[in-house]
Amino acid sequence: MNSSYLIDYQTPRENMRLSRNDVAALLADRGIEISTESLGCYERGVRDPSPGMVVELADIYKEPFLTQRYCRYNCAIGQAYSYEILDNIDLDNLSNIALKLLEEHRESHDVLDEILVLITNKRTKKDFTDDEFKRLRKNVHELLDTEHTIEIFKIALNKFIDMKEMIAEHNEKCRQRGYTRR
Repeated sequence: MNSSYLIDYQTPRENMRLSRNDVAALLADRGIEISTESLGCYERGVRDPSPGMVVELADIYKEPFLTQRYCRYNCAIGQAYSYEILDNIDLDNLSNIALKLLEEHRESHDVLDEILVLITNKRTKKDFTDDEFKRLRKNVHELLDTEHTIEIFKIALNKFIDMKEMIAEHNEKCRQRGYTRR
């Protein structure tokens, strides 16, 4: 089965009350020529869209999770490093996600203190006792919970704020402060 079949491109389009012709016209306005047949192939899982096309469709459909799904299912890096997509939580209730993030943040604060103690004067895995390494792994799992919640919150906030733009601004700030090599 084609991996894009796991990604529903049709429902977000229909939720925006757009026809394939409408989407093709909106893409043409952005300088992207595509046929309605190609859009249909994406929707049926016959062909995968390019990563750039997924970004455009996610923007048009106001559905930022399309990009996360694309990376999770279509990219070896995304398959290795992307979090599971949480389909059974209410992503429209941002206050619940924010409360969950606050809870995770409080837990991660304590975890960071313990990680700092555990990694002090350690250079390799061999420098840890078995017990220390188990505690390190447990604490890193707690940090991953926080990171996962941040990722979900960031994507959910995209309904209000263009996160692509925000991340570009953040990256520029990092360059200006000399945090990057570019």
